[in-house]
Amino acid sequence: MDSSGANIETRTIQNCIRELMELPVIKQFAVVWDDMGLEEKHRAARRATMKEHLQRLLEEMVQEEQELKRKLAESVQSCTKELQQLCSDLSLSCPQISEQLTLLERERQLRSQVDSMTKEKHSRLKRYKRLAEMEDAICDSLGEETKMVPEQQFQKFPSEEDLAQFRKRIEELEEKKEIHQAEFFSVREKIIHVWEELEIVPEKPFELIVSDGDIKNFILSDSNMKMLVGLFQELEGKAVKFQGESLYLREKIASLWNRLQIPEAARDNFNNLYSGFTSKIIKALKNELERLDQLKKQNLQRFVLATRAELHTVWDKCRFGEQQRREFSPAYTENFDDDSLSAHESELDRMKGFYSDNEEIFKLIEKREKLWIKYLEFQKSDNNPDKYHNRGGQLLKEQKLKKQIQKDLPKVENELKTVLTQWEQDHERYLIVHDERYLDTIDRQWGEKKQLEEQEKLEKQKAKVESTMMELVYGSKPSTPLKRRAAGTPPSSAPSSKVCKVGPSPLVNSTASSTTSHGSVASRRAAQGPGKVTSQELW
Repeated sequence: MDSSGANIETRTIQNCIRELMELPVIKQFAVVWDDMGLEEKHRAARRATMKEHLQRLLEEMVQEEQELKRKLAESVQSCTKELQQLCSDLSLSCPQISEQLTLLERERQLRSQVDSMTKEKHSRLKRYKRLAEMEDAICDSLGEETKMVPEQQFQKFPSEEDLAQFRKRIEELEEKKEIHQAEFFSVREKIIHVWEELEIVPEKPFELIVSDGDIKNFILSDSNMKMLVGLFQELEGKAVKFQGESLYLREKIASLWNRLQIPEAARDNFNNLYSGFTSKIIKALKNELERLDQLKKQNLQRFVLATRAELHTVWDKCRFGEQQRREFSPAYTENFDDDSLSAHESELDRMKGFYSDNEEIFKLIEKREKLWIKYLEFQKSDNNPDKYHNRGGQLLKEQKLKKQIQKDLPKVENELKTVLTQWEQDHERYLIVHDERYLDTIDRQWGEKKQLEEQEKLEKQKAKVESTMMELVYGSKPSTPLKRRAAGTPPSSAPSSKVCKVGPSPLVNSTASSTTSHGSVASRRAAQGPGKVTSQELW
């Protein structure tokens, strides 16, 4: 406050004191003193005391106001520091209070700002604690460490950005928990199925927790989820192993049943009793196989012959030729001992495996062979003069089928060549079919077909030349049918007297020479033998 303001306030106080002197209570002093009959010196003493009391009262009041001013100043200073600290904790800019305001106004504004910032701090702390509780619960279920520290360990009060990051982390943890929960129930269901299928009773602590199925007792950590998947893979591998072993044993048993001519009723009864592929079933299958092996030893000759017959069937499926079959010499002896049976069974297993590994190739070869036979049949029918006779639309159907074969055969051959070439590269040997490399078989068949066509062409040309020579020498064939000749006109059976008999004319020599020349070229081409002729060259 400036000096003019202070003077005004001073005059106001003085006027207030004057008004106080005019109060009736002041006049009562004189009345009382008169009634008492006090002398002037006593009255003077009492006025002095009154003055001292009033002065002391005013001084005390001034002291009280000064104390209030000091407290306001301290409050302003304290609020300013507190506001600065709150803004620093909350990562906010500190508001500026105008120095033009009075001490009381500044204190009031500062306290209002402090209250507002304090509420914001409490609100942020409350949200932080709630997020920390959520993180703690999710991390417990996921087996992970928490990242949010308690309030007592704050190195820096969390900002709004920090809270946003914490919320994002919790959302990620919740999403991870949901994924792990879904995976837990899914994998657990598969594990339970395999346990039931294999008749396995869980015994280990981890297996018991999985079997219980209470998600609260299972920590959804990465390591536990890995163990869960590992448990399923282990069980799945065991199931595949048992299933494969069971299938192998059943095939062996079925083969022995067939050879031993076991009644169907006994087979069905055994299969009904021992279906599945648990360890108990595997044991029962092994016992049955052992029993059948004992019976087999008592019927060696019959078993060798039965195995040999089955081996021939597989050889047929693999399209083995006589030379390929004779490579297995025990099949062509009359020995029926254990060694012969063992050799036959080993060869049978090997051939079954060979056919199984290359079944698709053999099916492709079979498809190509059928198409080739049909193709040759149609080629042969093309040379039949009766093919154009009306056969109720049969010719149209054959032409349509022929076009389809001409389209399919090159496609199948190209696919087969690609597959066989890759097979030979992988196995470093040829694929032999009927004692011949099948890629060579394809080339040979096309070469033979081309050679046959050349021979047929030569024969036609030769027949044409001979026919021409006969006509030149003996005359042309009558162009008019006999039944249309005039009655009594005898057919010409001898050459006319006008035909020159000295020698062949130049025209005859020229024609024969030309025909012979074409025949020589074709003969030389045929003499060269079949080369590698592709289907595209002959279509």
